[in-house]
Amino acid sequence: MQDLISMIWRRLPLVLTIMVLGVLISFYLIISSPRIYQASAVIQLDMPAAIDQGSDSSLPASRRVQLIEQRLMARANLREVIQRLGLFADTQLSETEKLGALRSSTRIESITAPGVSVESRMSLAAIVITAQAETPATAAAIANDFADSVVNRDRENRQLRMLESQEYLRNEERRLNEQLSEQERQAVEFSARNEDSLPSSQEFLQTELAQLTEMETALDRDIMTLQRERLSLEAGGLATETRPSASLVQQIRSAEVELAQARRTLSPDHPEIKRLEGTLERLNSGVASGGSDVIRRQAELIDAQLAKLNEQKAGITIRRTEIDHARARAPEVSRELEAMTRQQRRLQDRYNEISRQLAQVETQQMLMENDQAERFVLLERALPPEYPAMSNRKKSAVMGAGASMGLALAVAFVLELLNPVLRRGDQFTRVTGTRPVVSLPYRLTAADLRKRRLRNIYMILLLVLGIFIALWLIGQIPGLPSPGVVSMPTDGMG
Repeated sequence: MQDLISMIWRRLPLVLTIMVLGVLISFYLIISSPRIYQASAVIQLDMPAAIDQGSDSSLPASRRVQLIEQRLMARANLREVIQRLGLFADTQLSETEKLGALRSSTRIESITAPGVSVESRMSLAAIVITAQAETPATAAAIANDFADSVVNRDRENRQLRMLESQEYLRNEERRLNEQLSEQERQAVEFSARNEDSLPSSQEFLQTELAQLTEMETALDRDIMTLQRERLSLEAGGLATETRPSASLVQQIRSAEVELAQARRTLSPDHPEIKRLEGTLERLNSGVASGGSDVIRRQAELIDAQLAKLNEQKAGITIRRTEIDHARARAPEVSRELEAMTRQQRRLQDRYNEISRQLAQVETQQMLMENDQAERFVLLERALPPEYPAMSNRKKSAVMGAGASMGLALAVAFVLELLNPVLRRGDQFTRVTGTRPVVSLPYRLTAADLRKRRLRNIYMILLLVLGIFIALWLIGQIPGLPSPGVVSMPTDGMG
């Protein structure tokens, strides 16, 4: 410590010079910093019980503030603010420079609600708009203008977005409805063209195949019966001609018995019933005595019945072929029908979603018309500040003085290192390890005394001059104004 004090004392003029210059430079930098006035407006986010679920409301607070800032800092909006407030009227700045100065002097911050997650849409509690200018009135006017833009234009922007959303959703709903109608028409036409190949028809086709098989078996049985009767009729034709007419009664009785038996086993419209009724009618009318003519007519009737039965059997065969072909196409038809069903389901889901969104937008519009939607409220207007915005000048002055002192000590220490001299007995003992026997003090000469006086005069003048300059810099000397302020981006905004 004694060495440090000795070093400072020997280098005191240099140390004092560096410190005074450093303090004066820091004072100049402090007082030459621009005087900027700052004003803030506070906007509160009002959320009633019926909260609007708008597109912006579902965003986190940071994202919502970012969107608001982007809208306010758009070139068109900044140009309108400059024109309304008459900013930069006396400057020759270009439009880009004006917009950049206004943009850099405005700050938008968000205040989050306590106890709410940052990612929640409910986290935004308020917005603070801060503006800087070279006059208090201009700073307050800029902050209030931006705040009014947020409050007044927010409703207009939301209504415009709702109208655009409604128009888009209604057009989309109309388009999807037309597509759904067309898809349904195509599905109905496809189902009509491929009715037998539909999955829902397979069980019915299986049942129909079983019925066709039964009908074909019955037809084969009837055909065989008619063929046997035809052969019997042909074989018994000659014998019938030689029968006496007295056997007519027996023929009638035999025909009646056969008809009664047939009615018990066959349906009323069966060809066999009709044949037996015709035979009985002819026997009753006495036609049976005609002999060969009766046989001929019976043979014609049997042939007609056989032709009809064969025609029915051919129809069954055609229908069976159609069913087999339809069942073979069933997998392909099922795939196509499933694809059409999936497309129709997707269109229906999209239509339902569009309808839900349209109903939601209409609900939002109704809430806004009834003042039940989320809205911005100007909680605190910006007032002209009484004092300029300080950039912590006291702290800057202390830091400047400390830096000057540190620089002075560092220069003195470097000079000592460049000229190492043993000046006291304890230094000699510490360096050599040997205590000196005799240590005589240095006696000042006349030249040394003269130098010391000049040194003291220099330090006194330096301190006086430094104090004078410091008072001049801070404007405490009457008649001597403080140095001018450097230009800033806010110049011309007042």
